[in-house]
Amino acid sequence: MVGCPQVLTIAGSDSGGGAGIQADMKTFLALGTYGMSVITALTAQNTRGVQGVCAQDSAFVKMQFDSIVNDIRVDGIKIGMLANKELVHEIVNCLQAYKQTHTLTRIIVDPVMVSTSGSLLLSDDAIRNVVHDLLPLSDLLTPNLPETRQILHTAGIACEDEQNTLSWMMRAAKCIADLNGSNALIKGGHEPIGHQDLKEVLRHAGIAISLGSDAEDTNELCKTHGPFQWQTPNTVRHLYDATDRENAEIEQVLGASLYRSRGIDMFLVRDVNDMRVLKRNTDTKSSDLYTVDVLYECSKQLLTLYVKPTLSTTATHGTGCTLSSAICASQAHGHSLRVSIAYALQYIRQALHSGIEHLGKGPGPLNHGANVCIRGVPKGTSHCCSPFANQLIARSWELWHKYTRHPFIVRMGQGKLSKTAFLWFLRQDYIYLQHYARVWALAASDSASSKHDLRDYLVISKAALDETEMHLRVCERAGLSRKEVESTEESHATMAYTRYVMDQARGGLLPLLVSVASCALGYAEVGLWLKEQCDRHNVQIHLLDPIFASWIEEYAGDQYQNAAKSILEVLERAVATLEPNIEQTERLQKIWNSLMKVQRDLKLVCGMKLLPTANM
Repeated sequence: MVGCPQVLTIAGSDSGGGAGIQADMKTFLALGTYGMSVITALTAQNTRGVQGVCAQDSAFVKMQFDSIVNDIRVDGIKIGMLANKELVHEIVNCLQAYKQTHTLTRIIVDPVMVSTSGSLLLSDDAIRNVVHDLLPLSDLLTPNLPETRQILHTAGIACEDEQNTLSWMMRAAKCIADLNGSNALIKGGHEPIGHQDLKEVLRHAGIAISLGSDAEDTNELCKTHGPFQWQTPNTVRHLYDATDRENAEIEQVLGASLYRSRGIDMFLVRDVNDMRVLKRNTDTKSSDLYTVDVLYECSKQLLTLYVKPTLSTTATHGTGCTLSSAICASQAHGHSLRVSIAYALQYIRQALHSGIEHLGKGPGPLNHGANVCIRGVPKGTSHCCSPFANQLIARSWELWHKYTRHPFIVRMGQGKLSKTAFLWFLRQDYIYLQHYARVWALAASDSASSKHDLRDYLVISKAALDETEMHLRVCERAGLSRKEVESTEESHATMAYTRYVMDQARGGLLPLLVSVASCALGYAEVGLWLKEQCDRHNVQIHLLDPIFASWIEEYAGDQYQNAAKSILEVLERAVATLEPNIEQTERLQKIWNSLMKVQRDLKLVCGMKLLPTANM
């Protein structure tokens, strides 16, 4: 898969924003895909219902589809509301032609044909076209219970309703999957199941489970009931078998326990009702109802049951649209079907938990942005590969400018700086370099550091030693012996600076990296700026006082600039990995700003040794 997965929804528009293509596009975005749409119908609707439907001309729908697929790669297609027979026929023709050259693109059909109240949204002819022509083109069908009954009726399949919904769903899933020779996911949200009924059905299938307030019997859990075997998640079996690795991922995503019988896998999502310590400390009233979604895969002849405690909320508008588009997005990321359904169900659960119940006067929609967080730092791009450093400097521009264009720096470039001030600066800067090396030792001991980071720290630590030697060379050219430099007493200003850096370095990896980057990038900026000023004003660096020229050439040179680049890359990679939120980023900005001030003040103290006529 190259770049961001690109997925297409073919569905109607919901002017209220909770379902249809609006729900699909929000879901695509939330799950990290690029969404596209073919609009089949416009609706006038709100939380209280649908006031009008305007189906699009079938020729224009085809034009939309062709416009997209003739130019843009499509990694997954979700099909929702098709308003009439003509639109069904047109979409079938489009997909038949498309699949001849695009056999790997997964097609998910959410057969919107029955309203919540039970009335048909499509004519009998259109429903027949969906069942006989569209379903065979799909890789997954996701009907709810009313739609399942309608499809079976239209297909002439005898699958009589039973008193127990789950038993019927399990048989119906296989019947519907056989229609397209692929897969069917029957959604059970319309008819939650009581926990005693659920246990009874599963017991007949060879699965014994413990739910909610049931008193678990450890011996019971360890028994084998016929073909049934209870399995705990995250055991060593997941390291070897591909199927077991898939099961382990589903368990992890959903927070579920896996139960298996012959031809049946059941994932039971655990929640507060299974955890006495949490249940005792929650205000939420527990429910004995469970929602079950049933998947049947023809190729495996396997039933998979996703069992979740039913959430008590009225904000359910758009749940079906959202689930199918979430599965489409997850498959486009390369996940298997069963894992994609797990990711989609977890996304739905988060969206339901924070649903927008009071949007209007009727049932509200899911909160599609529930798992979308505002980033503290933008992602790096080819246009800005150092977004965090860019943000730090941009938000402290005045401080940055005062630090990197300090009169001490300017006078150095002019050759007018007091040598006494410069020699004092060189000796104090050497002391800082000793602390600088210690900071990288702290970085290597941080638990957030990866093996890749440790290799970088070794490289940077060596660069720090090289910089120390480089600094001593500059000092020697200025007439300071190694012995004189190494015997320098640390000034109060330097002590304040170095201790602040060390204190921040003990606060975690990011504060540490921000602390060292403020100095490394600042010196790199100063070196480049001074060399640029000399070039701009036709001042030959070698004509400056040798002690100034040596410092500029060293810090503008490749050796130091490459070392600063390495630190910059480590900083940006750490931020991309740890993803600090806005509050954390603000704290890091304060550290950066404080270091700008401390380094400026250090230059100010150096400047006290400027010629008396200097303008500070």
